[in-house]
Amino acid sequence: MTERTRFFHSSWIAACAILLSALFALAGYKTRPWSIRPAESYAARMTSEGVTIAVEPMFQDALAAQFFDKNDIVTRGIMPVAVAIFNQNDFPVMLQGTSVELICGEDRVRTLFPNEVVPRLFAKGKNVWLPQPIPRTSNDQSNREAIEDFDHKFLNRKVVPAREKGGGFLYLRISETKDIRGYLEKARLYIPEVYRYDTGKSMIFFEIDLHAAVAAKN
Repeated sequence: MTERTRFFHSSWIAACAILLSALFALAGYKTRPWSIRPAESYAARMTSEGVTIAVEPMFQDALAAQFFDKNDIVTRGIMPVAVAIFNQNDFPVMLQGTSVELICGEDRVRTLFPNEVVPRLFAKGKNVWLPQPIPRTSNDQSNREAIEDFDHKFLNRKVVPAREKGGGFLYLRISETKDIRGYLEKARLYIPEVYRYDTGKSMIFFEIDLHAAVAAKN
């Protein structure tokens, strides 16, 4: 092989490597924006003490895929629930998202953490669950963009300033065999920890029926 041939061979390999890297980048996880709509546009909401909380369960794959770059989230057993908080008070409020519970009959379901959810969603196969206890950390760099997006949108501990709005998502584990629509029609979201952020004083709990939110997606 001549020097000229070696040069062109090396250049061709380098060009292929760059092209493959670009293709993999294009195929990677892409952030999809979520924004809070006006309070009256949410079918399921409750107002108390100058605070309105609205909830919207993404109980179908197509609904969840509007805001997350994965087309089978619900099929894989995770239901994102959007929570929007509207604070009409002259003081900030804080909501503790990790204490929120989805209640239906004897079921009381709390959110999973993003580092628990993402490995489940991107595991090979559709019927894979993580071992117990579920780890809260992941070193899977291939899913780094997804973990960052799910974490950015996560309703963990949200502080909403006076006369402002804020919110995020809970990630609830659901059974793939459930009639999800029928289940949610009988369910409610219980939000026990809402506080004045300036004084730490506890405010009234919120309990929001999900029937109207489900009916709105007919």
